[in-house]
Amino acid sequence: MVLLLLLISLCVLLLYYYWTRLHTYWLRRNVPCLKFSFFGNSRNASMLKITIGESLQMIYRKYEGYPFVGIYELTTPVLLLRDPKLIKCVLVKDFASFQSRGVMINEHSDPLSANLININGQRWRKLRTKLTSAFTTSKIRHVFELITEVSEKYKQFVDQYADNEEPVEFRNLAAKFTSEIIATCFFGLKTNTIQNGDSEFRKMCKRVVDPSLEIAMKRYIRDYMPRIFKWLSVRLIPLDVTAYFMKIVKEVIAHRQMNNVTRNDIMQALIDLRYKETKMENAPGQSRNVAFESNDIVIDDRLITAQAFLFFLAGFETSSTTISFAMYELATNPKIQEKLYDEIQNAYEKHGCFSYDTISEMKYLDCVVRETLRKYPPIGSTQRICEESYRIPDSDVVLEKGTKVLVPIYAIHHDPLYYKNPHVFDPDRFIGENKKLHDNGTYLPFGNGPRICIGMKFAYTATKVGLVTLMANYKVELSEKTAIPLQFEPTSLTLTSKSGIWLRIRRRLQE
Repeated sequence: MVLLLLLISLCVLLLYYYWTRLHTYWLRRNVPCLKFSFFGNSRNASMLKITIGESLQMIYRKYEGYPFVGIYELTTPVLLLRDPKLIKCVLVKDFASFQSRGVMINEHSDPLSANLININGQRWRKLRTKLTSAFTTSKIRHVFELITEVSEKYKQFVDQYADNEEPVEFRNLAAKFTSEIIATCFFGLKTNTIQNGDSEFRKMCKRVVDPSLEIAMKRYIRDYMPRIFKWLSVRLIPLDVTAYFMKIVKEVIAHRQMNNVTRNDIMQALIDLRYKETKMENAPGQSRNVAFESNDIVIDDRLITAQAFLFFLAGFETSSTTISFAMYELATNPKIQEKLYDEIQNAYEKHGCFSYDTISEMKYLDCVVRETLRKYPPIGSTQRICEESYRIPDSDVVLEKGTKVLVPIYAIHHDPLYYKNPHVFDPDRFIGENKKLHDNGTYLPFGNGPRICIGMKFAYTATKVGLVTLMANYKVELSEKTAIPLQFEPTSLTLTSKSGIWLRIRRRLQE
């Protein structure tokens, strides 16, 4: 009996010690911190009441003046960064100590998760180096003609809504444009998703990107309970979606190889990585295809599909949400809308067409896109894992290996210290010298450093073409269904309006 009591007492003491160590983790390191909570410090986001970006903004504002603050994700200590200089150290200067995003993946059960965003180490480094060539300015110039072909179809489709008294939901409207661009430029497919909203490709797009409680809960388990996520082999991407994209990629590769077809699209760049031509010893002049291997990385069909899926997801979501948010702000601010229209008209009169160079010369268009991404960053935060002991500059705080650090992108973009009246949509923030003021780590819609979004240039280009197509031909106005102010959907991976973006379209009278 005495022995049993001693064992119980010992267990209680051990639990108390463990709990106290958790409770005081940041206090013992002299880090300003929120009070420990078993359910973590982002309860509202965990309960899907607000987005994680908004939740981190609340913490960010509470610790004004501090370079960083300690928080907890369930029982895991996490450091939230506030100082732009420190953020630049983590993402750029001291990247060697923070290379990993720390995202748990189940590659065998969820092969599409093995993409450039999620993989780490030498595998990431080598793949990133090889894929960079697919997103150079010259490559985007090559696919620009494909983008403009899609924009012509898009205009014809939008025409049916012009001068209609019924408002149109713009996220869905923009998604038709971006999904067709992704199908054309990335997969080399003619899916007609603009006219045919019931196409299989469009259905698969919606399965992946539409807000879902089930997917949100799976992401929660992945981010806050990674061991359970791995043990259960949780699948984020539905099995039929995985099978669909695997089938597409295999068919595209087989068709191009059998028919010796080469296209100026992103898929071709991936295929070129998959195969290298080798001369057959006993068949001069002929060649055969072999899988490309480089030490610990094998570029096979599965890996190509994972990257193609990533580019689809990132390009589709970033461009469609940015276009819809931009149209919302242009409808809310008619003077800005007319100023942009004037620039578009002047550029067309000067060049007679909308080429890649014409789009690139539109400075105010660039400002509108950048301000939209400032106010509505696609991802509310980004994270890194400390891969070795790291002393935070100008402090005595040493981060342990394995510590997660968070960069609150949404909060920084809405900090009045860096953006006066951050709730106001003001493209002039990015005109001329003003643009340089935000190159100090306070503008992060695509991240920063070696792990900055690889498809950033493509996303900018697709977004600009979409906006030019709409603004050159139509006016947009607020309607009785327009939500003011916008509220964001907590279950969505990217920043999305909870009730949609409903606007009325008016055809412009061409003189």
